[in-house]
Amino acid sequence: MIQRFLLAILTLTVICSCEDIEDNTPALQGEFNNGFFQAIDARAIRNENGSFLIQGVTQTETLTIFINNGGANTYPLGENRPNYASFENASGNLYITNPEGGGSVEVTRFDTSAGVISGTFKFRAVLEGIDTLSVQNGVFFEVPFNREQDIDNGQTQVAGTFVARVDGQPYNPFTITASSTLNSVVVTGSTTSRSIRIEVPLDAELGTYSLPTSGFLASYMDNTLNEQAIEGNITIFENNPTTKKLKGTFAFRTDSKLIEQGQFSVTYF
Repeated sequence: MIQRFLLAILTLTVICSCEDIEDNTPALQGEFNNGFFQAIDARAIRNENGSFLIQGVTQTETLTIFINNGGANTYPLGENRPNYASFENASGNLYITNPEGGGSVEVTRFDTSAGVISGTFKFRAVLEGIDTLSVQNGVFFEVPFNREQDIDNGQTQVAGTFVARVDGQPYNPFTITASSTLNSVVVTGSTTSRSIRIEVPLDAELGTYSLPTSGFLASYMDNTLNEQAIEGNITIFENNPTTKKLKGTFAFRTDSKLIEQGQFSVTYF
């Protein structure tokens, strides 16, 4: 009798857990230390080299999972592996698995026809010299990748791709916008607490431009800073006003931040 009762409780728990995920698809959630993280929005980006960036946000936090392939497999985290997981809290502190943490990501469904990816994860991430974050029972379910751009107040939430490194740590913004004015194109990559902004002339020719240069601007902003580039460069590889495609790289230094290995490829309005 006791065994039947326990079996019934276990079955009910599994059914309820699945229903919770299905009702909130796409879903990304997990147990963080003694709390619970549940994204209010989740998406994935499939990069040209086949790697995947899976992200979920709350109003103040960003969870990022990067794996070097999207196929159904288990991807170890930590040390110097190409795969990593990171968590940015409301204060802009970044916990990351590489190199001192560890864990794994298991992709259980990779459906190119439906454009969705599902799986599980667990990891230990480190805020260097300060704190450690333990994540268990993580799930990403039916997260869409390379979907049509989401429209919000006339701007795209995913205008293309945008990556960089800030003080040596990966910077993977959840919101990427690109818009034009009479004279320039402004590209912004933002997390819940940080933002990098790149501005170039609307008619910028292909080439490399030193910062600061008239018409070319770069800045970094977080909860306490709003700093302009004092040196650096922006390189334009593609600028097509007809198709409104802009592609380039950037690297710059502000008074207190070093931004390196920046890349963007966007379609602007």
